[in-house]
Amino acid sequence: MKKQRLIPPADCVAEITRRLATIDANPQLNAILGINPNALAEAAERQRQRRDGNLLGPLHGVPLIVKDNIACAGLPLTLGCAALAQLRATTDALVVRRLRQAGAIILARANMSEFAFDVRSRSTLGGDVHHPQFPGITAGGSSGGSAAAVAAGMAEGALGTDTGGSIRIPCSYTGLVGLRPRVRRAQMQGIAPLSLSKDTVGPMVHSVQDAALLHAIIHGQTPDTVQPLSLKGVRLGVIRALEGRDPQQLAVWHDAIATLRRHGATIVEIDLPILPELAKATCLSLYEFRVGFDVWLQQQPGAPAGLRGIVTSGQFLPEFMPLLTRMLASERLKTPEWFAGRQLRRRLQQALGQVAEQGRLDGFLYPTVSRIADSLEKMPPGCGPELAAISGCAAITLPCGRTQTGFPVGLEILSCAGDEYSLLALAAACETAFSLE
Repeated sequence: MKKQRLIPPADCVAEITRRLATIDANPQLNAILGINPNALAEAAERQRQRRDGNLLGPLHGVPLIVKDNIACAGLPLTLGCAALAQLRATTDALVVRRLRQAGAIILARANMSEFAFDVRSRSTLGGDVHHPQFPGITAGGSSGGSAAAVAAGMAEGALGTDTGGSIRIPCSYTGLVGLRPRVRRAQMQGIAPLSLSKDTVGPMVHSVQDAALLHAIIHGQTPDTVQPLSLKGVRLGVIRALEGRDPQQLAVWHDAIATLRRHGATIVEIDLPILPELAKATCLSLYEFRVGFDVWLQQQPGAPAGLRGIVTSGQFLPEFMPLLTRMLASERLKTPEWFAGRQLRRRLQQALGQVAEQGRLDGFLYPTVSRIADSLEKMPPGCGPELAAISGCAAITLPCGRTQTGFPVGLEILSCAGDEYSLLALAAACETAFSLE
């Protein structure tokens, strides 16, 4: 299993200085929309507390990056959109407050797909987020700035949001671990909404251990070391229909499955007849965005008067005009289309639960995306990420290898369990197996 990297630094000021220098050295990535101007002062205070023996918690002095749809008091809160460039958060989001209480320093705000709409990160305020190892290729989205920042060494961890894959897709592209927790509405306090029934917030890091640490902290729980399961006796359901047709990725994927077998896992090939319906389903955000977003805007001092005001201003990516126009038509939630989406969720939950029970499965496996990225344009990820997004189940992506050109390949694990810790233990076991090869 990979080592934990989110460790309180011995010299908080030197750590923040080093990370700021990395941000300054990589403007071409467009990963960052703005730094926290008080970061060095906060580091000096953390260092004073360290000298006095007063560590605030397990993240004392640790710099973190936060996606720019998550409120950090006193800092801009723009969602990458020019129409929101003047907004400033008046209070911390719940998850940010918990990070600060644990001693973390919010170092910077990450670029993102404008409004969190897309699976690649492009915004009017930040441009396209580039992959740190492959210039001219997208880092994925919508939390692409968070992923690129961590992969480039601007911080060892970041927060992103995930509605339909927005943590897991960029983490897969950049070789990171990304956790989409189960849906918990209370966790989204202080975070701009996209889909009221699908939005989640979670960690983007280098290891499962670090994912577990941030997950516990942002959920108000006491962190504990993840104990990897033995893969002997573990039963994993591989969904072949989600493997895609990318030959480079398939070669890595098949090697990864063989590795898990060598370490004792039982691989069960499964079929999900509901998959074609998922592939054609309309995302609930189409019906939920305007309702939730207008309420959120009303809570922001100086914000435009609703989504219609933003559309009228024209201060957003022009390519989103057709989507925004459709969203403006959804003035209330409880429409036949919305109910159909909720019914699909229940059917998917039942289907996954039945297959898991019948096959005595500990988790479902599939490539996080159906193909690797090859340009700055969005790469359709397939419906793999939607399995967790629609069902509401927890899922985690972790790197399982690299293609011949060096591009990372992510393996996603989905669990129907009631909490994330069995999923994290399973992911730690897989991570250990891959690291031993």
